[in-house]
Amino acid sequence: MKIEMAKNSGFCMGVRNAVIKIVEELNTSDEEIYVYGPLIHNPQTIEVLKNRGLITINSLDDIKGKSVAIRTHGIPVDESRYIKNEASRTINLTCSRVARVQSYIKKFSSQGYFTVIVGDKDHAEVIGLKSYASSGVFVVSELEDVANLPEAEKYLVVSQTTHERNHFEQVVKLIEKKNKDVHVIDTICDSTRLRQDDVHNAIARGIDTLVVVGGRNSANTTRLVKIGIDNGIKTFHVETDEELNPEDFANSKYVLVTAGASTPGWIINNVLERLYIINNTNSNFFVKLLNRYMEFFVRSNIISSIAAFLMVCIARSYGGLKFDYRHGLIASLFIFVMYTVNNYLDREFLIKSNSYKYKVYEKYGKSLLFFAIIGFFYSIYLSYSISPVMTGLFLLPYILGILYSTPQCKFFVKGLGIDFIKRLYNTKAVTGFGWLIVLVFIPYFGYKVSMLTYLSISALFFAILFMRQFIIDLVAFQGDLILGRDTLPTSLGIKRAIKMTLAIAIAGALIFSAITIYHGNWLYLLLNSSVLYYYFLLRKIKETAYLVSIRYEILIDLNFALMFLCYLATGLHF
Repeated sequence: MKIEMAKNSGFCMGVRNAVIKIVEELNTSDEEIYVYGPLIHNPQTIEVLKNRGLITINSLDDIKGKSVAIRTHGIPVDESRYIKNEASRTINLTCSRVARVQSYIKKFSSQGYFTVIVGDKDHAEVIGLKSYASSGVFVVSELEDVANLPEAEKYLVVSQTTHERNHFEQVVKLIEKKNKDVHVIDTICDSTRLRQDDVHNAIARGIDTLVVVGGRNSANTTRLVKIGIDNGIKTFHVETDEELNPEDFANSKYVLVTAGASTPGWIINNVLERLYIINNTNSNFFVKLLNRYMEFFVRSNIISSIAAFLMVCIARSYGGLKFDYRHGLIASLFIFVMYTVNNYLDREFLIKSNSYKYKVYEKYGKSLLFFAIIGFFYSIYLSYSISPVMTGLFLLPYILGILYSTPQCKFFVKGLGIDFIKRLYNTKAVTGFGWLIVLVFIPYFGYKVSMLTYLSISALFFAILFMRQFIIDLVAFQGDLILGRDTLPTSLGIKRAIKMTLAIAIAGALIFSAITIYHGNWLYLLLNSSVLYYYFLLRKIKETAYLVSIRYEILIDLNFALMFLCYLATGLHF
């Protein structure tokens, strides 16, 4: 089964701007934020914003002295004036495309034009648009409505911004056929047009199944569904991935996935992953088994734990030290313990951001936690067997790792009010330093290793780990933004965060290369390929709007295998 993602899907410009603005308000404002009517037509996003403190009201009776946001669809003129007079602060989140239609109607109404709005009579946007028509207004929802159009000297014809283009053009032809002075302005949003074109073009290419993701109360989403049904395509309208059943796709060969303008990225990614899983159910036994174990090893952080062991091997070899399994096992257990504990405690967030990773911890969480506790004590024992002093050093990253994710630590960092400290915290640099302690400082502890060697391998590892964490955060960006999770992309913005990440990566690679060349260990320069790998993966993800998370989680950790292969290629191992 071929699965294709429509090029134009998910948040449109107006919704994206509104969500970013309201999230900023929720993050920075100490006062309650109210929105008049649902901000957008997506129940899951509304529920998340509600849990974050956004209060949706359906009446303006008690808004005096409150901060009130105007929804993306716009509201009637009199209600807008009332809010501005009564509320302490008005946050206008009306989509700029809707605002433009409002201005067209206002302008032409002042010139005596009778306004015809092609759209849904009961839609919030249309209700708001009608209030700007001071010279009369009529809404056309069906072709039959044109027969009841009141007589007027001249007409302005506009459309609801999310209306179906073909229907709009048919209505215009009927009106122009009966009337002479008709001024038509095509106000259908480009985003809406492009989504509809994607579906029409995919039908022409031969898709047999259409999956439309979005709220059932979303006009633009239901129109995408209608296009599929009208063209005889097997069509599914879902709000979440849980509504997709394997038996529905038993005979599907070519599936197009598209999404409405109010559908957040994490829901689209979950739908893609669900389809990926459904597709795998039709694979042979060994492929299904391989996929199942690969998902478990990646999402339970066993792969990361193995990677830590291998990186210790590299660090000790680079420092001219013999292999000692205890150092590798200490690092491996530390990574497994910290990630298992943090993911287990963070399950509530995973439900929304990565539901399939959540299912791993829902099913195996207690068992993983049990092994993590055993791993913690065994790693302490191993460190003590090497040196009692090392045990004290080893406890430091454990303490940092546990404190780092606590609400108290987050509250403390936020309360400091120091922007640099907050951004440093959001970069998860502390996590990188925790890795370095177990990957470099503990394996080198008690040995005569030069400071240049410490600096060199630390710079390389930090660059690789920083890039890895940034790519993970980039994949989860839209979900993190709405859910209120502080990461480097959400705090700096994607462009600035990418520049910062690349600067750190280049600096780390250059420091490592310079010192490695100085020491004459030319073969170790092959390890820089891991930095290049993440650079190209970063470029790929940046250009990909929506993705199957497990595929990219595997690709992210595949770099550890590349790193170890490069290490083996040096011939300097063990």
